[in-house]
Amino acid sequence: MPVRTVNGSPLYYEVSGRGMPLVFLHEHGLTHEMFKPQTDYFRNRCLVVTVDLRGNGHSGRLEGSSDTVCGVQCEDVSLLLGHLGIRRAVLVGVGYGSVVAQLFAVRYPEQVLGLVLADTPAGHAPKGPALQAALAASWLSAYLPGELALRSLRILYSRWGLAYQTLRKGLLHKRPGDLHKQRLAAARLDCSTLLTRIRVPALCLAGEHSPPDLRQMKEAAGMLPCGRFAVIPDSLAPSNLCSPDQFNAAIERFLNEETLLAGAEAAPGIPDTPRRAAGGSGG
Repeated sequence: MPVRTVNGSPLYYEVSGRGMPLVFLHEHGLTHEMFKPQTDYFRNRCLVVTVDLRGNGHSGRLEGSSDTVCGVQCEDVSLLLGHLGIRRAVLVGVGYGSVVAQLFAVRYPEQVLGLVLADTPAGHAPKGPALQAALAASWLSAYLPGELALRSLRILYSRWGLAYQTLRKGLLHKRPGDLHKQRLAAARLDCSTLLTRIRVPALCLAGEHSPPDLRQMKEAAGMLPCGRFAVIPDSLAPSNLCSPDQFNAAIERFLNEETLLAGAEAAPGIPDTPRRAAGGSGG
């Protein structure tokens, strides 16, 4: 398997298809596997890249404080795209992945063609008592045994089997320390300061049955200079798993209307294979 030095940490990723690069960034505590419905659909028209962000799945641990987490993950993705010969890509982030995508678009604008942000808090960061409550809840949910949440999860997602199975696996195989760091990083990052600086076409998505996400993603679309908003019918978060066909159609419509599929320079063909980028320093 090919290896690549990425920021001193192993980074697992998969590549399939050919064409305009489409990079998927997952929810914290989950992995690249949450995007199987999207990979299967878009690999016939795009070069699809999925990755386990550092601190998740098969990738290495998160070192350092939570203040550095999102920045390090963005740098990992930037170096990975360079390794793959991808100059610019459309980033699709779900949940925490869309927080990383927003920061990436601000720090590495030259590598971004467009953004799709789904199912995430995207406004002002909580402060004072609200922040302390969020941090306490984050610690509890990260360190309590995942089995304790399975019954309520099964009831909540009784109509969405694919989403339930994916979230269940995440609960049972979570990495508590890394999960908590990512939740701290997301809670402290003020996305409202990022959104106004993103100049590429952007689509904000939320599931029909997730009122907080609907409100926040609509607000995010309004803050983005080139943003638009759409609702994924009959869906909770993650909407890409609750209603994958609707989610895929929304992305494809966005890519076509923004002429991103036609206008993008295709990346070189890369054999379909899972890879692990090995540790060391970037370069």
